Amino acid sequence: MTSRILITTLAISTLFLTSCIKNEYHTVVPEEPPVPQYNYVFDDNFDNNTNNWAFSDHNNVAYVSLVNSWLKYTYLPTFDGTNTVAINTGAKLHRNFLVQTRIKSDNAMGLVFGVSDNNYGYSFFIDNEGYFALFKEGTANDGVQTILDWQASEAIYRNGWNDVELEQTGNYWTGYINGVKAFEVPAQYMGGSKIGYIVLAGTTGYADYLTVQW
Repeated sequence: MTSRILITTLAISTLFLTSCIKNEYHTVVPEEPPVPQYNYVFDDNFDNNTNNWAFSDHNNVAYVSLVNSWLKYTYLPTFDGTNTVAINTGAKLHRNFLVQTRIKSDNAMGLVFGVSDNNYGYSFFIDNEGYFALFKEGTANDGVQTILDWQASEAIYRNGWNDVELEQTGNYWTGYINGVKAFEVPAQYMGGSKIGYIVLAGTTGYADYLTVQW
């Protein structure tokens, strides 16, 4: 009888101790993706025309000039459309890269990238009404394709300068306006490596600088 009591007491004690064991749970915090490291930089403050931005196209009423350390872009044709100026910066766009600029206009102006002699590349537009958009500009044989249609952003300063950034990290393009993330979309094939500016018909726009890192 005594042995049965001891066995029962031990069983109850074991059960009590087991029930008092504290379960510990650890929250796994996902690691942030590494910040891209860039080894090369192209910088133009538009102090001079060393990179051959300036042109005059009287037939299309399109002009680019460098005035007071700004790039001035005017496009006033009879009909609608866009006009692009883009140069070779040396950037390799098949890997991570970052394009930064500051622009303002009285209508719509944007960054253009992935341009070649036969391919009009991609455009990241902002307008003076507080909207932005992303387009594939196509080729002479293929029309413009909309990636992101015009949408409002409170980050845009109307009638003022706006800092615009386009970054490729891995397989994604991310756009920023005045430090605010505007979009993230899957990266697309680029037929060229030139980078520059694009304006909508009826626009006089300005750029303060262009920096490209890759």
